[in-house]
Amino acid sequence: MKASRKHGISDLDIRHFIYTTFAGSCRPPTTHETAGNFGISIAAVENAYERLAAAHHIALAPGSHAIWMAHPFSALPTNFAAEAEHKKYWGN
Repeated sequence: MKASRKHGISDLDIRHFIYTTFAGSCRPPTTHETAGNFGISIAAVENAYERLAAAHHIALAPGSHAIWMAHPFSALPTNFAAEAEHKKYWGN
């Protein structure tokens, strides 16, 4: 996966943060949260999200950089729900 030349943050690092956030809070991180976590620009996060979406690691809401899905997690309610440790997760 590609790394940001300026910051040394790889797409794999960002993908891991997405999954960690989903697992911990039952929702995906925003671009602002991701940028803040890594100390990088929102534009750098948007570029990474686009590369992750192009590689089918995540799905973005049309016309935005909001994460809709990072398999198996869904940011939107679906007919497939699971509960663990008092948390409810939506799946695709």
